[in-house]
Amino acid sequence: MILDTEHAAIGFTRSTRETAAVDALIAAPGNAPALLGVEIPVVIAELTSRRRALDAALVEVAGEIIRRDDEGSTRDELARSVGFASLAEMLQQLLGVTFAEAGALVRLAEATRGPMSLTGEQLEPAHPAVAKAISAAQISLAQASAIVKGLKPANGRAERAHLDAAEAELVDSARGVNPEDLAPATPELLRMQAAQWVAFLDPDGAEPLAERAARKRGFWLRERSDGTVTGRFVATPEQGDLLRKVCETLTSPRRKVYFGEAAPEGGADASAVDAAGLITHREGDPNYPLASRLAEPACNEAGPDPAGIDFSHPDEQIVDPRTPAQQRMDAVELVFARFAESADAPRAGGEAPTVVITTTTAGLNDQAERPADVPHLERTGTPVPPSLVAKTLCDGFVQVALLGSNGEPLRLGRRQRLYSRAQRRALAARDGGCITPGCWKPSGMCEAHHTTPWVEGGVTNVDEGVLLCSFHHHLAHKDQLEVVRDRAGRWRVVRPGWQYRLVRRRSLRGAARQ
Repeated sequence: MILDTEHAAIGFTRSTRETAAVDALIAAPGNAPALLGVEIPVVIAELTSRRRALDAALVEVAGEIIRRDDEGSTRDELARSVGFASLAEMLQQLLGVTFAEAGALVRLAEATRGPMSLTGEQLEPAHPAVAKAISAAQISLAQASAIVKGLKPANGRAERAHLDAAEAELVDSARGVNPEDLAPATPELLRMQAAQWVAFLDPDGAEPLAERAARKRGFWLRERSDGTVTGRFVATPEQGDLLRKVCETLTSPRRKVYFGEAAPEGGADASAVDAAGLITHREGDPNYPLASRLAEPACNEAGPDPAGIDFSHPDEQIVDPRTPAQQRMDAVELVFARFAESADAPRAGGEAPTVVITTTTAGLNDQAERPADVPHLERTGTPVPPSLVAKTLCDGFVQVALLGSNGEPLRLGRRQRLYSRAQRRALAARDGGCITPGCWKPSGMCEAHHTTPWVEGGVTNVDEGVLLCSFHHHLAHKDQLEVVRDRAGRWRVVRPGWQYRLVRRRSLRGAARQ
């Protein structure tokens, strides 16, 4: 590994004076007060370059230790020979860093060293662009780790050439040499960019990652001996973004709280349901608790309908597979979302707390052609699947920012696509709650769903809308549920193919009796 400190993309031109100043600082600390103000950034750039050169040497030495261990018969043989249990422990002790930092250094060494083939030929590193940038002192170890770790989920799922191209783009972003870069990308930004690349390169898109995240979500509470309650939760990226947005708005020094008629234009109608309606509501009676409503029989009529779908049959109930912890987490999300949409929600800078998903027309249609097309949360850059974007277009708390091919904003989804409060009340009066068979969620815990997706030209009127709880709403936009009209003109929720199968079964029974 040849160290190249002359071309490190720091952004400042170093002169002999600054180089001498750095030499003096290293040789005799205490000379910093003599630096001019304009010299300090240049001195920091020079120190950064030297630090990166030292880090590159550490990575090379760690890689050499790994190479020698590979040639030996015992793992961590060299580290154990000098009294350490592993290479990571040796680096931790000798460098005075945390075990996590030492482990990251070992992983970088493994990712950037060229292993030897069985014939003794040195092979290319697993991450050649990162290896070259480290050896040239062009990026920090933190930036390199963010790239390597960020691209890891795509290993084995994307073509090698595509992964190499993504890695090269991320390295250029870390160096800040892309035309659109205002500055070198931080490790946090690189993690976001890598996640978008992974979603773009994965043939299944962001859906598998989103499903894994959804399985991990949960909300747990435990009462302690003194009567206090402790707990923990795991939220999906979009749930976490929602919670952060509401909490930040509540604690913002610029927030305003509107009540009742004082809400700004559209604020009341933008609410999916009255704030009080979330916890108490029955035909206008504010004293009827939600718990009683949940204990009621289903609002959906049971028995066979004219289309031949028997909703009272247990085999035809759509079972909720969520664990109790997952249901509690989704309930917490619902509370935050309904509060954010209500007229009582605080405004920070005149805006209610709103989560924004950014995408392009191609990403909206699940036809991403580049990483920038992948739908992602504006705040964190976390990719989200197109099915979530489709569901979002029915929601009120989340907005979709649609960008053109060059990144120019085309439109920001606003609440004119949403059902008004009056329309919501009409849907609640008609549907009573989630219309999915087997689901008893009341209207206050439901979302208005466009039976024809809004992005496909669906209209926002009562005849073309139904109430679905958040869980079944998401399944509908993943095409795992269908909303169809029966022969009487009523909207029904079925699994894809159910209607034909059940009608066919009913017809066969009738033929057998004849």
